[in-house]
Amino acid sequence: METLEAIAKRKSTRDFDPNKAVPDDIVDMIVKAGCQAPIGANKRESLHLTVCRNKEILDEINKSTAAAMNIEERDFFYGAPVVIFVSASEKQMAPSIEFANTACVIENMLIAATDAGVDNIYLWGPAQALSRNKEMCAKMGIPEGFRPVSAAAIGYSLSGEAQARELSVSLSINYI
Repeated sequence: METLEAIAKRKSTRDFDPNKAVPDDIVDMIVKAGCQAPIGANKRESLHLTVCRNKEILDEINKSTAAAMNIEERDFFYGAPVVIFVSASEKQMAPSIEFANTACVIENMLIAATDAGVDNIYLWGPAQALSRNKEMCAKMGIPEGFRPVSAAAIGYSLSGEAQARELSVSLSINYI
């Protein structure tokens, strides 16, 4: 698939098939694509990825996310069989750069997943709730001094393959 075709075809999936696994080699390729993202000052040691396939842990994160948001419990991962959390070091070279770095990593992973025929969604809420749960972070092997910033959920949609859209300008823009 061409890069622009993958960008046009990528959509946020909210109906993953929890019983259809993503092959290990494809997960590895998606993670590698994330690792190729631009990182401020090339400080790669400032980020950490956690690939979670453990449904019990994802269920625990769902519970703590609902509690943190004071809402009814639900599946914040939409049934995805794989969730890749991107955590950032608490020591950053510039204020809030971890959000930009994490977004670059996740966007690379989402485009790579789409290219491989794997559906996906960018998640913020569950990662933010997880970042306040030090015990769960330790249980997941997130290094001390790092906190989850965002996540990418990947899997296969129950509603079928996404259709490519025409690339268009949909944001406010001006040229100088």
